[in-house]
Amino acid sequence: MLDASGAWGPAPGWSTAALAGGGVEARTLPGLSQALVSGDLAAFAAARGLAPAVGALGLARGPTYAARMARDRMLVVGLAESEIVPGWSPAGYAVTPMSAALHVFEFKGRNVLNLVGRASAIDPRDPGPCAALQFAGLVGCLYRHDDADTLRLHVDRGLAAYLWTWLQSQPLFA
Repeated sequence: MLDASGAWGPAPGWSTAALAGGGVEARTLPGLSQALVSGDLAAFAAARGLAPAVGALGLARGPTYAARMARDRMLVVGLAESEIVPGWSPAGYAVTPMSAALHVFEFKGRNVLNLVGRASAIDPRDPGPCAALQFAGLVGCLYRHDDADTLRLHVDRGLAAYLWTWLQSQPLFA
């Protein structure tokens, strides 16, 4: 079998990995609980007191919130693990734990939209109701968190090292 491991560099030490430059800081956020909810989103949100799910570049606030992934799907962040009961609920929704599957990046600074402009074709003035989008060639979930200058991006964990390499190559961080 072909050993292609030499083509890839080692993954960064995520607990300390950070980039800064051009009015943007990048880091990763370990330990956030994440769950994908499908089906009757309103029933799930009502049962947990969640605000409506935000779309791309929408502003999520607080430690527990949701981002819209599709018409009948949302990514819920910050629930206690005891609240993430996998499987189908008689209330009309299904829950899939995603904490181990998704890596979360956080970008802060006055120029975060410059980074979005390099990574995505989204129009920041009219981003749309769905937080799922293409970012640097990956499908991710992008929204603002707590203020206009902080973005969070969720991507498949296996592709996080690729995204970090892409970020390092950007002029903002050079």
